Amino acid sequence: MAAFPCREKYGSRSPSILSDAWLAFQGPRTVSVGSTWQWKSDNHDPSVSNEEARSAMEELLPKASAVYPGISKWDYVRARAGIRAMPPLTANGSLPLLGCLNDVIGERSNSAFWLVGGLGARGLLYHGLAGKLTAKAVISSDENMIPSEFTCWKAVKASR
Repeated sequence: MAAFPCREKYGSRSPSILSDAWLAFQGPRTVSVGSTWQWKSDNHDPSVSNEEARSAMEELLPKASAVYPGISKWDYVRARAGIRAMPPLTANGSLPLLGCLNDVIGERSNSAFWLVGGLGARGLLYHGLAGKLTAKAVISSDENMIPSEFTCWKAVKASR
């Protein structure tokens, strides 16, 4: 992720942009741009070397400029690293991970623990569906209310 401030203003009603590079505008003069898929650092600290930052910018700036040309006039401030957790790729694509966690973590209380995760960039598309399916399962205390495509991650974990 790289942060840019700018002299020109980005409209307050203008949206963030999701494309080959995402642009998350944080006010009229600040934007975060991301992300790269391959971070070859063994350092899990969010700070990155100048070389890693330069490499990320070389990858991200052309992608960001393709959807928002004005970004090429903005000033680069810093780069930060993070870990992107992605659900496994299935025949149906990368689907959210839903389900009850009690059998995974062991029953430690009378409460059930549920997972809604792996939404990724399509989270805006899936969050309503994932919430509705999980809510039905929670209310009925029945994980089978969730289609198996969203709970198949449990079988992958069990096979390891």
